Amino acid sequence: MKTLQYPLIVSLSIKRSFFVTILLVFTLCKLSAQTTSYQSIPANSSIKVSGSSNIHDWTMKGETLTAGSAFLLKDGKLNDMTALNFSMKVTNLKSDENLLNSRAYKALNAEKFTTVNFKLSSATVTPLANGHYTIKALGKLQISGITKDVVLYADAVQNSDKTISCTGSEKLKMSEYGIKPPSFMLGALKVTDDVTINYNLKFKN
Repeated sequence: MKTLQYPLIVSLSIKRSFFVTILLVFTLCKLSAQTTSYQSIPANSSIKVSGSSNIHDWTMKGETLTAGSAFLLKDGKLNDMTALNFSMKVTNLKSDENLLNSRAYKALNAEKFTTVNFKLSSATVTPLANGHYTIKALGKLQISGITKDVVLYADAVQNSDKTISCTGSEKLKMSEYGIKPPSFMLGALKVTDDVTINYNLKFKN
């Protein structure tokens, strides 16, 4: 029995060393990849909604919004997006035409459903070059009280001041969210169902 004692001690020592090595590698990996919370910069973030009618094109822009995100940085470089929440009051969307604003708020039922919201479900970050990335974000978009699963794409840039800029666009139909495209002048001007949402968000930690 005594002859087995030394090999047993050696075996336990090897196992201990193995687990210590695994723990060290795991710790180093964890230190090199850190999830950081970011908030949108109001002066550099906006949403633009564009559409058309049988007479002319139109645009509404919202510059007062709230957006929070969480980015996973690995060795100082963007590796993943783990959270994104966006909210904006419907009445913060404005055009240069008061009549268009009032009709749009009515169509969106802004008195009852006061905000437009987006919440991330999952994301994929693909590195490009020179600090540029493509982000594919799957999430739930809520407009006028109706929530839909959407896929949003954004061009992301890591800036020299450590901020992250995300820009992109999404096309959708108002009718998908139960919105009847507004009309004017007893139906003489009719807004089309298709709209394009352009988003420009800049985040800082």
